[in-house]
Amino acid sequence: MDIRQLRYFAKVVELGNITAAAEALFIAQPSLSQHMAKLESELGVRLLERSVQGTTATAMGDLLYRHARTILRQMEDAQAAIRRGSDAPSGRVAIGFPTSTSRILAVPLLQRLRQRYPLIELELVEASSGDLVGQLAANRLALAVTMNARADPRLRIEPVIDEELFVVVGTDHPAAASMTVEAFAALPLLLPTHPNSVRVAAEALLQERQLRFTLVAETSAVEILILAAEQGLGGTLLPASAFALAERHGRVRGIALQGRPLTRELSLSLSVSAAYSPAVQCVREVLLRVMEEEIAQGRWSGVQLFSDQPAPPRAARQP
Repeated sequence: MDIRQLRYFAKVVELGNITAAAEALFIAQPSLSQHMAKLESELGVRLLERSVQGTTATAMGDLLYRHARTILRQMEDAQAAIRRGSDAPSGRVAIGFPTSTSRILAVPLLQRLRQRYPLIELELVEASSGDLVGQLAANRLALAVTMNARADPRLRIEPVIDEELFVVVGTDHPAAASMTVEAFAALPLLLPTHPNSVRVAAEALLQERQLRFTLVAETSAVEILILAAEQGLGGTLLPASAFALAERHGRVRGIALQGRPLTRELSLSLSVSAAYSPAVQCVREVLLRVMEEEIAQGRWSGVQLFSDQPAPPRAARQP
C-alpha cells in the first residue's frame, strides 16, 4: 500500500464512481480498477461495494478512508511547507458554515487569517448544519460551525455559543419590544426547511404550547425568508446573524419572544482526522477570536459565549 493507492482510493470513495474517479485522476478506468483490486488483495478485505448505482465504501473501506485522508492531508501540509521553504502553517483547510452564521463570520475570518497566516488557503463551504456534519464525518471538511451537535466518535465537538432566535417581520408590523408565543403562532409563518435547527426549535416550542399555526412556505434560503417577511407575507424565526444586515438597512425588524429565550447551541466541530493539523488548529484559533470580536463590537447580538456564562451552582457536600 502506497500514497498513490491511498489517493486513488480516497477519490473513488469521494466521487462514488470508478469512472468519474478515473477521469478526475487522469488515468484509465481499467487501471484504476486494478489498483483497487490490488489494494483489497493486499489488505485481505473488501473495501468497496460496486453496483449499478455506483461505488460505496464498506465498513472497512470507510475506516481506511478516514486514515487515508489523515495521511494525505499530512502529506499535503509537508509538501506545501517544503515548496515555500517555511515552517509557517500552510496548506488548504476546508471549513463549513450554516448559511446564517456565514453572513457574520466568513469574511472576517478570511480577513484575519490572511493577515496572520497568509500561507493557509481556505475553502469556504456553506450548507445546512446536518449536511456539514456529514461532510465532516466523511473528511470532506476539516472543521465547521454546527448547531445543537450530538456526540459523534468521528468528531471533536466544542460548544462555543448560545444564540437567541428572534421573530422577523416587515417594518410595517406594529412596533413592539417583544412578542408572545401566541402572537407568533398567529402570524402566517415562513420557516426554514427540515431538518434546520431553527425549524426544529420553532415547532418544538409551538407543540409544547399546543398552538396551531399556519405554514405559508418553507425554504432553506435565508434571503427568501427575509424578502418574504420584508414584503409583509408573514413572519419567520431567525438568529440575529441572519437578518442583522437587513435590519440595519431598514428592511425588517427582529422581535424577541417573551418569556424564556428560544436559543440554539453553536459548536465548533472538527474532523478527528484533521484535528491535529497545524493549519486546522490555526484556523480554529482565529475563528474563535473572530467570534469574540464580533460579539464584543456589537456586530453579533443575541449571543453569549459559553466561557462568559456563570458556572452552574454546585451541590452542597454531605457532612
